Amino acid sequence: MTLKIYRSFLFVSFFLTLFSCKKDLGNYDYTELNALEKINGLPAEVSAVYGKSLKITPELKFTKDPNFDESKYSFEWIYIGPNGLGGLKLFSLAKTRNLDIIMQIVAGNYTAYYNITEQATGVKYSTKFNLKVVNEINEGWIMMNEANGKARVDMLSLNTNNDFDLIIDLLATTGSDLKLEGKPVMTYTYNTGVLVGPDAISYGLYFGTDQGTTKVDPNSFKWTKTMSLSYEMYGDIPAGFYADVIRRQLGSAAYMIGKGNAYYYERAVNVYYSTPINYITAEKKGFEIEPFVAGDQSTAIGINIFYDKTNRRFVRHSGSAATSTTIPDPDAAQKLFSFNTGMDLLYMRWVSFNGGEVFSILKDPSSSKRYLARFNPVNNAQSYYSEILATDFSNAEFYAINPEFGYIFYTVGSKIYQYDMVYKTTKLMADFGSKKISYFNFYEFKSTTKYTGSNKLMVGLYDTGVSNGTEGSLNIYTVPGLNGNIILDKSYSGFGRIKSLTYRER
Repeated sequence: MTLKIYRSFLFVSFFLTLFSCKKDLGNYDYTELNALEKINGLPAEVSAVYGKSLKITPELKFTKDPNFDESKYSFEWIYIGPNGLGGLKLFSLAKTRNLDIIMQIVAGNYTAYYNITEQATGVKYSTKFNLKVVNEINEGWIMMNEANGKARVDMLSLNTNNDFDLIIDLLATTGSDLKLEGKPVMTYTYNTGVLVGPDAISYGLYFGTDQGTTKVDPNSFKWTKTMSLSYEMYGDIPAGFYADVIRRQLGSAAYMIGKGNAYYYERAVNVYYSTPINYITAEKKGFEIEPFVAGDQSTAIGINIFYDKTNRRFVRHSGSAATSTTIPDPDAAQKLFSFNTGMDLLYMRWVSFNGGEVFSILKDPSSSKRYLARFNPVNNAQSYYSEILATDFSNAEFYAINPEFGYIFYTVGSKIYQYDMVYKTTKLMADFGSKKISYFNFYEFKSTTKYTGSNKLMVGLYDTGVSNGTEGSLNIYTVPGLNGNIILDKSYSGFGRIKSLTYRER
């Protein structure tokens, strides 16, 4: 009985519904919407240059608003980009009818939209286009300079003609929020791996002054306070701390030296800059170190040499160890010098010469004599020890070791000399007269398969008669064998006085 009533109810309901639908036909008034009929001035692909102005002025025509009353609409320019966590999200470029911005999006191709909303109806009209952003400031020499007595970053940016364009004040040019304070100290780049913290930067571009050290976004040069080096450090940070040296090892490991202490960071095994590693466990005490790290950064051996300034000796750090160790002297037959030298260190660097050696320039604290000591950091084999009998060497200001031939280059005033340790001869290589030398180094590229030229001597100069931030120049030389004259390859000018430089690799 219940089933029959239920079936009858369904039938009646269906009939009434069908009847009412049929009866409602034609009872509604339809109003034609105000449609976006035409949009001119917005191409399917828009090209933009990072750090430069992008202007788009669309012409709009609506079917029900022939004179186009702009006040009736709201506007938004948006694009789809990475959210920093492996996904995507929408970002807003502007909320204006016309687009007039300085492009601050990292180079790449993006799907973008121009959205127009009619305020009275809430109807949104969306026009899709491709946004292609290129970065003319993409690769090249980044220089930490002194300009008008202050720190400033200038750049020689690689262009499409495989030459370099000069960019004065990189941070200001790109609209970075980083304002450098203090005297220039260092700049450095390396592939850090994804850094812990809110910025998730995987390529470190560091700028350091005597007031602090920080990294910036390596593509846009944007900066936030959380990019400070202190966010990569744990534990007690000394007051006024800044890095004198940052130097990468194989992979994403790195050393940092500051305030006479050495720190180690290896992201792959969660080792952070924390307790200084310039400590000998067997002696239960630490020591101050000189600002040099000597080791092969291209191999997985992981052995590096520091110099103990307190006790005047070489010490070793291996792998990701929390402390350093002393270096035992070789047997008497192989010993040329003691690793406990009792001398002051003036300069130290690992170079590929002779299969890879540490070159160190030492000074006798009781005289003006200088010595060259060479050894293999892996097996402690000593290959050379002798007094340096070079012209005016006691007045040398900068040192550089040629990695191919082992020549010692040094500067005195405006002059560059080369010393041959085998023949103990000195050769004047250049004299810049009234100009002074502010930077002197054989630059070491990280990617040696893509970039060559570790045999290039980099010389930063400045005109002593000018102090307006344009007196600096950079000469790049090739060093031939057989004590031949150095050959000028490239020369650039018009920037500040170089204190440190690095190459932004790609």
